[in-house]
Amino acid sequence: MNPIKYFLLLLLLLVISCSDEESSNKTFIISLIKEENDKKFNSLEKGLLDQISLDKLNVKINFYTSNGDDSSIIQIANNVRDDNSTIAIVLGENATLLSMNIIVPQSIVFAGSFNHISLSSIEKNKIQNNNITGVYVDLDITEYLKIISDKEIKSLGYLHTGESRISSHISEDLQKYCSNENISYYPMIVQDGYTINDIEKVITSEKIDYLFIAKENYIDDNIYNIDYVCDKYSIPIINTDIENALNSDILFSLDCNYYYLGRKLALLLKYVMDNDGKTDSIDFVQVMDSYEILLNKDTSKTYQINFSDEIIEKSSIIISNRNVIKNNIGGFMR
Repeated sequence: MNPIKYFLLLLLLLVISCSDEESSNKTFIISLIKEENDKKFNSLEKGLLDQISLDKLNVKINFYTSNGDDSSIIQIANNVRDDNSTIAIVLGENATLLSMNIIVPQSIVFAGSFNHISLSSIEKNKIQNNNITGVYVDLDITEYLKIISDKEIKSLGYLHTGESRISSHISEDLQKYCSNENISYYPMIVQDGYTINDIEKVITSEKIDYLFIAKENYIDDNIYNIDYVCDKYSIPIINTDIENALNSDILFSLDCNYYYLGRKLALLLKYVMDNDGKTDSIDFVQVMDSYEILLNKDTSKTYQINFSDEIIEKSSIIISNRNVIKNNIGGFMR
């Protein structure tokens, strides 16, 4: 090889090497917004931080925690917009939907449980300013309704407050699904301040085979009242919160392993950092192996429901005689 060409090649390799080293040593200032200080989001955060530590990612993090209401999330989003971060990590569906049009200078990387309607709203935002990506799990209860048991489902109630946009989206999906499957669907609205008698009137307003309850603070706070009413009228409960299912007589629960999702989020964050902090051409990532299914055989016996072989095979946790007899999830108590 010509000595001059050889020298130029060595010089080029040196420049590339220095550039890569400079990129890998660059410190990214990140703002981390946690929708609420509860077990689910704390687990998501821990998974993220553990993987960041394991991968030795060069980051400095500004921590923000909302109290869960819209005004608190919006205030934090405004603070993040004006801070010194280059990437904003948002944990939670509601926090993402509320903050994505406020946090403009930073790239946004989100994580949590989302449905397709929320994702389509985020996708529209991505088209507008191309600054957002994330990891998600879509807890679609309709995929499991007809295989929970061998019994035919004729009617389904959905208990929610009517104040959550997320619950409203889920109700729309359930309405369409039940219409297509010839299942009678009844949205059942409760309000903050309702007594157990009020809740009983709402739940018993229609004859239903199953009651699906929303993941909302009011519902969580009244889980034992709801459980009592449904036991009184022999109505099996379905939810998307294994923590509540472990502490009550819920028949079936579909949930997400949030710690595992947090670790997947860190891997996506590294990808964004390697892309100089940009989310250009980085698609949303659906984490398909983060589902958790709980079955309560004690409750199924009470309601004379035989779980299908298919749902037993898919289950992660099975409760029988008040004990966990199957646990395929590492650290499911989170």
